[in-house]
Amino acid sequence: MEKRSKKSRNACAKRRNVAEKWVIKITVFTFVGAVICSFVSQLTTSRSDITVSVMLLAFMLLISIIFDGIGLSVASCTPEKLEKYAHYKKQYAIALRLVANAEKVNNVCADVVGDMCGILSGACGASIVLQLCQSGQFSHWTAIIVSSIIAAVTVGGKASLKKIAVKNSEELVFMSARIISIFITDRKRRK
Repeated sequence: MEKRSKKSRNACAKRRNVAEKWVIKITVFTFVGAVICSFVSQLTTSRSDITVSVMLLAFMLLISIIFDGIGLSVASCTPEKLEKYAHYKKQYAIALRLVANAEKVNNVCADVVGDMCGILSGACGASIVLQLCQSGQFSHWTAIIVSSIIAAVTVGGKASLKKIAVKNSEELVFMSARIISIFITDRKRRK
């Protein structure tokens, strides 16, 4: 009985250690990613006209919405739902791995990528307001309207995709696995 209890405590301690390492890794990764993205965003928006800033803003919003949907679809999918894709060996294996690691995938997609793009889209919005201010087309309402549009598009886009992500979770997970499979080479091909 005592042996079992000791094994159980060791297993719990091991799981807690793995979880703590994940938190540290993802925090450092997010910090480095945010620094790089902020630098590129700042460089791009500060040296470009308003059209490029609006395009960058639209891209950030789109990425934020898509990755939030992917994160939710992975979290709401089960391996049983993916069985209809079993004949696609490589993609099916990737999809199963995504679902098995749903907590981490959701964290990366929804929190890291989604929130990072959300924050950067706010910075792009500020840059657009600043550019409008410098061109003389600025009133105090401009900042309010730009930030409200960004918030409405982000929340509305994520809300509309969430319904799709939950209803069609296996399709979104498998589509994500197909995209990931493009970047993963087979070990057999390398040999």
